[in-house]
Amino acid sequence: MRVVRETADYIICDDFLEPKDFELMLQYAQLQDYARNPKWMKPWDLADRPPWQSGETVYHPTKRLPPGDPRRQYPTGTALDRLIDRILRTKFYRNNFARNAKSMTARSYLHQQGASLDWHNDAGRFAGAYAYYCHPRWHASWGGELMIIEDDIPDDLLPEREILEDGRIVRRKSWNVIHKDDLSELLFERTTSAQFLFPVPNRILIMRRGLWHKIGLVKNNAPFARCSVAGFFLPDD
Repeated sequence: MRVVRETADYIICDDFLEPKDFELMLQYAQLQDYARNPKWMKPWDLADRPPWQSGETVYHPTKRLPPGDPRRQYPTGTALDRLIDRILRTKFYRNNFARNAKSMTARSYLHQQGASLDWHNDAGRFAGAYAYYCHPRWHASWGGELMIIEDDIPDDLLPEREILEDGRIVRRKSWNVIHKDDLSELLFERTTSAQFLFPVPNRILIMRRGLWHKIGLVKNNAPFARCSVAGFFLPDD
């Protein structure tokens, strides 16, 4: 493993898995069952083409999934276990999530030509997130870059709106998910430092919650999909 960049909020590592384990992950990714989410998930812009995604796997050191839960429980007996084990051994995970966010999820994604993901910050119940790239090769001109705003732009800076819920008015910080003008203005005003990373095979990004980020458009000249395994770190309920 080689650390490419590390800050207090995220780490980027290349050659994350040993070559043999990376080859096993390539096979794992292609053998998954994929479907498109029929619902509109708000981080996606209405013009975005959503990716194909697999079912979800859940890791927790002590808790087991209840009977009938459709998700898979770690260990799965597949190459995914090698990836999860490697994440758990990183210093960044131990320093940021091991104590207070012991649960981790994993899901495979195929971002085909024309797919992208608009600006979002994985806030709410998440403590952090990660993305690991497991396609056989990639090219700098094929798109699919992950863009990260390094500035601290908390949700508190979003406009407050009145919403009628259960017969009463509540006030909530949010942006308009249809046109996103308010979010655009906030990011324009507050962004001074940004990074982007190519989806290099066998590269991983692990980050704390609250960082605004997006996935660039996968271009039509890409000969195959941008493949990743991504998930979240969640605090115990």
